[in-house]
Amino acid sequence: MKEGKTKLFSEFKKFIARGNVVDLAVAMVVGAAFNKIVSQLVDSFITPLIGIILGGFSLDDMKYVYKEAVLDTDGITVLEAEISFTYGAFIQTVIDFLLIALTVFIVVKLYNALKKHIEEEYINALSPEEELAKQKAEEERIAKEQAEKAEREAKEQAEIERKNAEAQAQREYFMKQQELLTEIRDSLQTK
Repeated sequence: MKEGKTKLFSEFKKFIARGNVVDLAVAMVVGAAFNKIVSQLVDSFITPLIGIILGGFSLDDMKYVYKEAVLDTDGITVLEAEISFTYGAFIQTVIDFLLIALTVFIVVKLYNALKKHIEEEYINALSPEEELAKQKAEEERIAKEQAEKAEREAKEQAEIERKNAEAQAQREYFMKQQELLTEIRDSLQTK
């Protein structure tokens, strides 16, 4: 008998030590807390909103009375309880379930969208090595653009200097031509 208890206790320890049991326990606790939040949301906001839309009508009040309550002569003391089918409470419970399910669906949908967005950002994020390589490539691109710009500016400056030199050479040529013509004219006049 003692061996059976030891074996049972050993199996129970293995069962409890499993990760799935702990995960399940955490999920149950979180689920119960989440259920309270969702139930309070439905009870405090959504159900009263439906009541306002229906003009203050409450489904909980709907019932089919099979047998009326029998009251004492004072009209207050109940001798026999009313027998009724409170189908309105059932309908309200079904509506509450649907509203809770819809709320959970929306919350899960938003959670999954947020999770997907975060995962995409993580996937698209670069590792430090990739970030460093990207930064280095960008610096090289900028340095290349600056070198090309400096080369273009140097070529433009050289072209300007060449044109200025040509213009200066032409001015000097015309001045020599003018001096030569002036000398020829002066020499012709003296003769």
